[in-house]
Amino acid sequence: MGLLRLMQLADSALPIGALSHSFGLETLAAEEILTVSGLEAFLISYLEETGAFEATFCRLAYRLAEQKDSFAESWLNLNQRLSAFKLAREARLASATLGRRFVQLAFNLEDSPKLRIALDICKSSDTELHHSPAFGLVGGVLGIEEEAVVMAYLHQSVTSLISACQRLMPLGQSLASQILWSIKPKLGEAVKQSLEVSQNPEKLHNFSPMLELGSLRHSLLTTRLFIS
Repeated sequence: MGLLRLMQLADSALPIGALSHSFGLETLAAEEILTVSGLEAFLISYLEETGAFEATFCRLAYRLAEQKDSFAESWLNLNQRLSAFKLAREARLASATLGRRFVQLAFNLEDSPKLRIALDICKSSDTELHHSPAFGLVGGVLGIEEEAVVMAYLHQSVTSLISACQRLMPLGQSLASQILWSIKPKLGEAVKQSLEVSQNPEKLHNFSPMLELGSLRHSLLTTRLFIS
């Protein structure tokens, strides 16, 4: 049952608005910085930096599901820390929008007091509730195995990026599937890296200037298909 629930939550068609965001890819495609020929290498770099980084926050949030004392403080600190890393406003708000909608949807499906608390304390403190910790917390609340939750989050994130690229450039379904298949070993490495970093959270870092610049310049595009 846990696996079935995880499959639904990790579906790219989940109604939280993920299909409306490219997280800066639209700018990179419009400026021809990102092309079909370079997409696989780009996604590998993404997994090594941003992917492993977000997966760590997903993992740390998962572990908060069992925390009773100081849960509110730990939950707020985790989301506030992630906000501080997201310099581009569009990418930061996109992550927060998806996170809030994800937890709200999960709460509607599974009436969990912890999910209600997670929603309420972020709203009352005006704290952004981000997608990666949202996914981790929900997975923990549902009692799904930690590694499976982190892998599902990361796989869903990469799938969403590839889906955005299919609308931005001449990327066919067959090649998109081939790229997603080819990078799975790198995805597994990013999951392992997140486990190592989660044991020393003070070492958290993320250096992905292409995506940051793409997000920062997104609002300047003449024509836009995506919100971010």
